[in-house]
Amino acid sequence: MNVIIVGGGVYGLFIAYHLVNEGLKVTLIDHNEPGVWSKAAVGILEYNMFSANMINSMSYMMRYIKMLRNGETELRYIKTRWLRIYLRSMIRRRDIFDKAINAVKNINNYSRKIYRAFAEEKNDFEYSEEPLYEIAKDVEKIIKEAKKDPLNPKYEIVEIMGRQAVAYHDVAKLSTDLFIKRLLKDLEKKIFFRKAFVWDVYKDAVYLDCGEILRGEKIIVSAGYWTSTLGIPIAPFKGYGLRIRSSFKFRNMIYSDEKGIFMAPFSRWIKISSRFDPDSGVETRPLRDIIRRSREILRDLEVIDISIGYRPCTPDGLPIIDKINEKIYVSTGGCRLGWTQAPGAAKIMVDLVLERIRETPFKLNRFIQRSTYK
Repeated sequence: MNVIIVGGGVYGLFIAYHLVNEGLKVTLIDHNEPGVWSKAAVGILEYNMFSANMINSMSYMMRYIKMLRNGETELRYIKTRWLRIYLRSMIRRRDIFDKAINAVKNINNYSRKIYRAFAEEKNDFEYSEEPLYEIAKDVEKIIKEAKKDPLNPKYEIVEIMGRQAVAYHDVAKLSTDLFIKRLLKDLEKKIFFRKAFVWDVYKDAVYLDCGEILRGEKIIVSAGYWTSTLGIPIAPFKGYGLRIRSSFKFRNMIYSDEKGIFMAPFSRWIKISSRFDPDSGVETRPLRDIIRRSREILRDLEVIDISIGYRPCTPDGLPIIDKINEKIYVSTGGCRLGWTQAPGAAKIMVDLVLERIRETPFKLNRFIQRSTYK
């Protein structure tokens, strides 16, 4: 079977990984180098947490308004159609989560199994299972929010850096930069990569900007927020990732609630990630503020490199993994948990393509009917 994957982010790469292991012929198309759009993530894997993606709750909306007031984010781009579906999904959120939560657990457990297997073979991406420490002024408020998480995360109150913090367990970290390199090495010579811009996908064809048309027995669209071009309700939430060096040494993954900064230390650098801006542009002005806030924690820092990513978010924070028609499939919507979910979400997608399962809990029709697609 010849399968075309549109999109070379972490979702698309793991789909390719599973497909070639099944002996299928795979063509991966992206207008940039594979994995580029996924490197900005800090690399924290939250196996037993979902709160980062619970964007369609009133408490999250109030928290986001606070972030806007504090200058931690900017509302620059959002489609009215996505916003309408978002508001509608808030009414049905409990019913949606009740149906999907066991599947989310299974995805995360499978992802942990895959990451562990990669690390056991060769841990050249610095995988480590350890707590994530959230430092905040109001620790009790953080715990109150954690209790609302449908995955019931394990946590405890601790002290770190002379501050009270919440330590979350069942968490891991990896270097996104190094893991992309590892995954591409594993896929080398096993898939055909085509660097091109896809302007449409229709029936059994993928239309490229050069005028060429590619046809496949199956087409999987895993192109992040670009998937919205096909009428799928996906919004881009931009984030920035910085690899830095600093004389300030620490050993733990940290999230500063006050600064809005995630930090993960690795052997040769510290990875910093920040912002959750509804924006598809290339505005870089927020980087100044991220560096300033980071210096307030680390005192000094030297920037190695910077990357920008656009988290593809559905209105309810759950992914879309579905069959659109006999030829076209969609897998996207990892939002802030894309790296956590990618191996497991990719496995479900492949099982659907190979007809091992008839449907998934992450269907598109919770937002729109298939008849509205094309």
